[in-house]
Amino acid sequence: MSYKKPSNGIVYAAFADMRIHHPRLAGAHAILNDAREAGRLTPYRPKRYVEFFAPSHSGKSMAIETYIEDVVVDEVIERGLFPADMDRAEIARKQNVVLHVTLSPKASTRSLAADILRQLGDPNHDKGDGPVLLRRVYEYLSGTYKDPVTQEVFGRQTELLVLDEIQHLSASKVERPDGKTEKSHKITSTEVTDTLKTMMIRGLVPMVLVGVPEAREHLAIDVQLTNREMAKIDFSPLRWSVEEDQAIFIEYCLEAAALIKEWELLPEDTDLLEDSIPHMLWAASGGCIGVVSRILEEAVYHALKRDAARVEFEDLALAVDTRAIPNNNCTYNPFRLGVRNSKVT
Repeated sequence: MSYKKPSNGIVYAAFADMRIHHPRLAGAHAILNDAREAGRLTPYRPKRYVEFFAPSHSGKSMAIETYIEDVVVDEVIERGLFPADMDRAEIARKQNVVLHVTLSPKASTRSLAADILRQLGDPNHDKGDGPVLLRRVYEYLSGTYKDPVTQEVFGRQTELLVLDEIQHLSASKVERPDGKTEKSHKITSTEVTDTLKTMMIRGLVPMVLVGVPEAREHLAIDVQLTNREMAKIDFSPLRWSVEEDQAIFIEYCLEAAALIKEWELLPEDTDLLEDSIPHMLWAASGGCIGVVSRILEEAVYHALKRDAARVEFEDLALAVDTRAIPNNNCTYNPFRLGVRNSKVT
């Protein structure tokens, strides 16, 4: 098949659809399996949660998405919930066994309930006050919801509730010494965290709470909530000085580079092993693998602009100049200045 130079839109879509598997995913998927199993074995007992906090672009949401796509889709097909010939991406979107909910900014009890109902496919997810919507959430998750028209009762289907962007529980502002304001991760109200705790006490479903590290403050204020933690998923920045972390990082880079050709974005193999490129990518990304994907995507744009057959050193250097540094992923360009240190701070 002859190569046809893709548009920037095709490149963007390709990187959005790429799934780069790495060793940390297997560990995360195992913990999610354990949480679901614990919930199934204790249907009427209080539930617990999994903590999944890491910096932005660490691969948190992708870990949840790959779990749904690689594990849950096969299960729901086997259970007869969806036909085997149905598009897998559509099944991943429509299944409710693992419910992946992204919280709205300035989250409240009402918006929490509305976000969950929206993901469940409730056409009236935004109609009613907080208690009304929350009651409907309880009915859906406990398997007692009755359709008001058909009177059909929907049995319990959701086994795991993933709440993403937990930091949205905070909407408060603090004033800095220079007079400007910034978002504070500290919260004085425990309305939403109390709601989460109550949902667990009532034995609905286990949860996964996903967010940036600062989001821990939303949980730490309530010992009764933190005592319900059952496991942590570690996606902290990879450290170059740790052999295992370095191996994971290099493996990720090589698989990402291979996909550039596999997706026909460029006609030749991109070699990321030459000229200490992995170490420079690590420094530019701060050890966050999601940032590596963004740098590589930007490098592909630069390579296409000069009609190149593959991503080369200068494309990566330009990508750091035009993507990583402006987005505050790094403060200098290791492709031009060398790696200053080998520690993630």
